[in-house]
Amino acid sequence: MLCPEGCHTCCIETEMILTESDIRRIESLGYNREEFSEKRDFYRLRNVHGRCYFLEGGRCKIYEDRPLGCRAYPVVLNISTNNCELDDLCPAIGTINEEEFREKCLIVLKIIRELGITLDFMQTLNPRRQRS
Repeated sequence: MLCPEGCHTCCIETEMILTESDIRRIESLGYNREEFSEKRDFYRLRNVHGRCYFLEGGRCKIYEDRPLGCRAYPVVLNISTNNCELDDLCPAIGTINEEEFREKCLIVLKIIRELGITLDFMQTLNPRRQRS
């Protein structure tokens, strides 16, 4: 899937979670963790004036080294269902094929593994979900 030229919808008010491998990769480009990330429940990309720290002139400054979550987008994890889904905010979701969807789901699973997230933890993120 290719993003439409100039599209940066996913870079506005981003909540993108960063793995340690994402952080190390970005730090290897000369950026300091404190510049581009903030720690809440996990490290996340920092927003500056409502836009991703790396968004400049409508383009990602680190596109080739972007975080795994950015690579997986528009596939996201729905914590209510524990399933991969397409984010309907993405204007290009109609262009993603089944193979790309599966590949991006694998990236989402890699993120979950790297973060050490368990089903129990995901349920704490979504208190409305009932445990069975």
